[in-house]
Amino acid sequence: MFVETLKEVRAVIRYEWARGVSGTEIHNRLVEVYGPGVMSKQMVRRWCRTFSDGRQQVEDIPRAGRTRTATTDANVGKMDDMIRANRRITIDEVAEELGILHE
Repeated sequence: MFVETLKEVRAVIRYEWARGVSGTEIHNRLVEVYGPGVMSKQMVRRWCRTFSDGRQQVEDIPRAGRTRTATTDANVGKMDDMIRANRRITIDEVAEELGILHE
């Protein structure tokens, strides 16, 4: 699910929860609009609980962790140039050239 769609779905959950609609009914309504793969019933209930606990925002809360260093604009450009110059280049060769892990 795309980030914008995910925020939209969370906003719908928050709105319906504020109106007093049950988690199960919110899930049923989401499935009607977005389709069966929108979000699990358990996740809808979890978001209802989160809003009950006082959370207001529907955006993801930034989490601590390792920052992404390999997907910089410079690295993407270098990798593109390397692949255009040699279509048979391996992932290991690209990673070694750029000084990044290939995962």
